[in-house]
Amino acid sequence: MTDRETFRLGPPVVFWWVWVAFVAVNALDYAVQGLPSARFGAVVGAVLLLVTGLAFTLALRPKVVSSGDGITVVNPYRTHFVPWRLVTFVDTGEWVQVHYATAGTGGAGAPEAGSPEAGSLGAGALGAGMGATVHCWALYVSTRARRKIASGPPRPRAQRGLAGLGRGLAWGAGAGAGATPSSRLPEEARYLASLPPAKAMAVRLDTRADRERARAANNLSADNSKKPPVTATWSWPALAAVVVPALILLAVALA
Repeated sequence: MTDRETFRLGPPVVFWWVWVAFVAVNALDYAVQGLPSARFGAVVGAVLLLVTGLAFTLALRPKVVSSGDGITVVNPYRTHFVPWRLVTFVDTGEWVQVHYATAGTGGAGAPEAGSPEAGSLGAGALGAGMGATVHCWALYVSTRARRKIASGPPRPRAQRGLAGLGRGLAWGAGAGAGATPSSRLPEEARYLASLPPAKAMAVRLDTRADRERARAANNLSADNSKKPPVTATWSWPALAAVVVPALILLAVALA
């Protein structure tokens, strides 16, 4: 199974490339036919630059990346990283949501994330008042999709251990000891195929989180000080992609 996987929906990426093509066609047209005035060209250029910055930050940049260390949620202006040992569960609301345990939550005697005790707790026990949530901008769940999820079949118990369609099925069939029996694959594949794309991605992330927590529970002797913490950082290039064109447009409009 590939260690690193990127999750994003298709329509925002298509929108980005359609917009890029629109800008390119307009730039070529103005280059051939010329501009009515320098001020008009400056205003049009500033507007195209501003909308391009917004399209980049809101459509192309957002994504969710699962790797060997954890889940990286790239939102328009911030990037969050949650290590697998702290991920409690992944579900959907208006977006795909990554729930995780925070340091010191749960009070004295609370099980450490990644321990056998934490792994035995249900998602509700770990998620209610014992951690935080990261919303994944890239994986939006529409109202229609939420209705479909609410009225759809429950997740099969055999779903645990399946990483998803395609690569996930190959992993489940050939993982050796503890692998999902091949007789169950059709049911699991039908379940994922019946889900809206964002929900299917959430199931795959949740399944991998379960697997990585189990792996961490079997390696309790590892030095926790060397494990990456939860981080949330601002993306200054993404902010600049919107703020700078906005300032240019303002300066041109006031000139």
